[in-house]
Amino acid sequence: MKNKIIIITLCLVSFCYSEENIDPKNIPHYVWDSDSSNIGPAVIWFQDWTDYTRLFIKSTNGSELIEKHPYAKTDFETEYLNAKEITKPTFIQLLGNIEWTNEQNWSDNNVNSFNWAVDRDQNWTYKDMDLSGTAKMVEGKLHLIVKNYDEVIIDIISGYRKYK
Repeated sequence: MKNKIIIITLCLVSFCYSEENIDPKNIPHYVWDSDSSNIGPAVIWFQDWTDYTRLFIKSTNGSELIEKHPYAKTDFETEYLNAKEITKPTFIQLLGNIEWTNEQNWSDNNVNSFNWAVDRDQNWTYKDMDLSGTAKMVEGKLHLIVKNYDEVIIDIISGYRKYK
């Protein structure tokens, strides 16, 4: 019992005194949750592998109504068996390899440019397209902009998730 109390106390103390500083060399490894976004609540993750980096962006940007079929059966006595309209969430989910234009520098207000070869798109809008983007840190927040030529597709300001 005494060991459990000591372990719990140590965990609480380490949690309370853990630093909130972002380590610049680990920025691509963090998972980021959007504070403000033009595509709805989003998650950003730079998946840094050994010899390449992938960028994953997922957002729930709304919902759509799926109407019941006009000939669907609706006269069951048990209500849950009857056909009904369904509201289904709509997603934006993009994944692809990125190539940094220059060496990454995550100091405050320094812009890191990249080219993004999207190879997975849930909506098939940008599949197999090359997009460009910029990422920079401003006061501990990640500012990410993704463009298709001059059109801004994604504009997100996000904070890092403390625990993956």
